[in-house]
Amino acid sequence: MLFPVITVTAQNPVDRLPEQIRTYRLAERVAYNADNLFDYINGGAEMYLSYGLTGMKGCRYVADGQPDVAADVYEMTEAKNAFGIYTQTRDREEYAYGQGSVTHRDAVMFWKDRYFVIIATVKATPQSEEAVKQLASLIDKAISGKGEIPGVIASLPSEGLAAAGHLYFHHYIWLNAYYFIADYNILNIDATTDAVLAKYGAPESRIYLLLVEYPGREAAAKACKQLKGKFAPAAEPDTAVQLEDKSWFTVWTKDHQLGAIFNGSSREATEQLYRAAKTKM
Repeated sequence: MLFPVITVTAQNPVDRLPEQIRTYRLAERVAYNADNLFDYINGGAEMYLSYGLTGMKGCRYVADGQPDVAADVYEMTEAKNAFGIYTQTRDREEYAYGQGSVTHRDAVMFWKDRYFVIIATVKATPQSEEAVKQLASLIDKAISGKGEIPGVIASLPSEGLAAAGHLYFHHYIWLNAYYFIADYNILNIDATTDAVLAKYGAPESRIYLLLVEYPGREAAAKACKQLKGKFAPAAEPDTAVQLEDKSWFTVWTKDHQLGAIFNGSSREATEQLYRAAKTKM
């Protein structure tokens, strides 16, 4: 999979971290960009590259008799991309750090402005846990700006939305993150589009809502035609149809936006979510 190569910038919140944090001392600094991030996180770099990585800087702290603590700060081209990485990694919504965070005993992850931050220790001890939290606080304070959440998120109906159950993206490789739709770029998703895939209802009756914002109406209409052609070519516009697997499906456009619902458990549930989503678009 090819992604555009973007050059690392000089400034990063990691540069402002102190040499000493209580008993922990700075032992190493690292810096990577789109060309060599695979050397650092082989197998996980694709996610960052697909969201427009500018660069990554990190550091490692050590203390006698204690597990190491590492802080990695990924800089993205735009704040919405840092938000997208956050939606990929969080399993719940917290706000202890940055503009959205998740705290574990051995790690803290958060996004703020155009940065996505991970601070982790190889083993949770009282000392390493405290170092993780202190580093998270210091990096949070070092990022002075705040980023805007992509506008497409505001179009998600709140009723029935699963906790931490939406994923923002603008690269088609994430289209099947929750529910398989197609093994190719059926909706022409690229850097000019904003998309969100969301989970609704209980796990045993999960419904998936996809919203995509395009540069114009023609692009949205073209994508709608392609999706309809794959799932329900004979269906009337804006109507819920039952597929061969007995699930319900619908797709529609509103101005430059596309909406689609997959895996509906019933016509009623599908149409209810359709009406709620189209009203907010």
